Amino acid sequence: MSTSKTSRILHRLIAMGPATRGQLGTELGMSSATITRLLTPLIRLGVVQILEGFNEDYTIGKPAYSLAIVSSFTAFVGVKVTDDAAFAVLVDLNGTILRKSQVRLPNDAEDVVIDILARQIRDVSMQCAIAGVGIGVGGKVMDGHVVASGILRWNAVDLGGRLQEALDVPVTVSNDVNAFAQAAAWWGAGRGADSFVLISIGSGIGACIVQGGSVMPGEHGSAGMIGHLPITKDGPICESGHVGCARAYASSTCILRNLRERYGIDEGYDDFIDRAKRGLEPESGIADSAVDAVAHLVSAAIAFIDPDAIVVSGDGVRLLEVFEDEFRGQVKAYRHWNGAPVEVKLQEMQFTFWAEGAAAASMERWTQSKIDGKNVTYAAG
Repeated sequence: MSTSKTSRILHRLIAMGPATRGQLGTELGMSSATITRLLTPLIRLGVVQILEGFNEDYTIGKPAYSLAIVSSFTAFVGVKVTDDAAFAVLVDLNGTILRKSQVRLPNDAEDVVIDILARQIRDVSMQCAIAGVGIGVGGKVMDGHVVASGILRWNAVDLGGRLQEALDVPVTVSNDVNAFAQAAAWWGAGRGADSFVLISIGSGIGACIVQGGSVMPGEHGSAGMIGHLPITKDGPICESGHVGCARAYASSTCILRNLRERYGIDEGYDDFIDRAKRGLEPESGIADSAVDAVAHLVSAAIAFIDPDAIVVSGDGVRLLEVFEDEFRGQVKAYRHWNGAPVEVKLQEMQFTFWAEGAAAASMERWTQSKIDGKNVTYAAG
C-alpha cells in the first residue's frame, strides 16, 4: 500500500485520473501548500502535467487547473503465468496496452519457465524503457518468492530474484488474483469503489480484498485463499482430498475431473456449460451445485467484510453468466435480511487483463519508490 505523501498523490492520479489541487488535498487529507510542494518536482520531472484549460467550477481565488499523470513517462510489463502459457502486456501509466504477447510453456521446469519469461519480457518491451515488471502466479507468494503454486507445481522458487537478475529491472511477483484485483481497482469493475472483494473462479478458487485502491494481502500473504473452505460435509472431493470444499464444487478442474471419474464423461468446460444450460444430467445438477457454492462464498464475503461491491471473474465466470438469475437469487437468499445492499458484478475473463493486473502491481510498487530524475526508469534486456 502506498505510504509516502508523494506516492499517495501518484497512486490517486493513476487510479482515478485527473484532479485539481483542491480535490487532491480533500481526498488525501493534505493542505494546499503540501500538495503544491509535492507536485512541483513531479511536474518538473514530467511525471505529472497541468492539463490545458481549467475547472470553471470555482467562485474565488485562482482557477482550479487539473493535473494528470503523463502516461508516456514510463512503462511497465505485466505477465500472467498459467500452467501452459504466459500472457504479457506492455502498458503505460494510464494502463493502456501498448503491446502484448502470448507464449507457450512446454513444461513447468523452473529454469525453462524463467528463461522463457525473460525472453518474452525483453521482446515485448523492446526499444522501450520500463520502470518495472510484474508477474502474476497462482498460489502463495511472499517477497518475490513463489512459496507454493499448484498451477506450476513449484515450492520455494525465487522467481522475482532470478528474473530481476536476468533483466536488471525491478520485478514484483504477486498472487495472480491479488494482481488482477489491483487492475480491477484502477481500470476495471472496482474503479470508484472504496472497497470491494474480487472472487475468481476457474481452474482454482481465490479471492482478494481491496481497500482504498490498494490490495490487502494479509499479515502472512495468505488472505483470499478460500478454495478449500468447506461448503458441505459431503459431496465431491478435490484433488487434495477435501470433501465438499468450494474448489471441489466450483473449480473447472474439479468439475471436469468429477465428470470423468464418477460418470465416465470426458468433455471440455464449455461443453459442460452448454449441456447444463440444456438441462441435461449430470451436468445440470453439477452446475446447480457449483453456482450454489459460489453464492455461498459471495454471501460470506458480504457478511464478513461489508464492501461497496463484489466482483466475480475468472475463466469460470461464464457458468454464472449462463445461470445469473439463479446465482443472484441464491446470493440474496443467503444474505442477512437486514444488511445494506452490495452490488455484485460479473466481469468477463480476459488473460490480458490479468497481465495488466501484474503490471499494476509493479506500478503500485513504483509509486512508492524514489523518483528523482536519476532513478525513474530501468532498461530491460
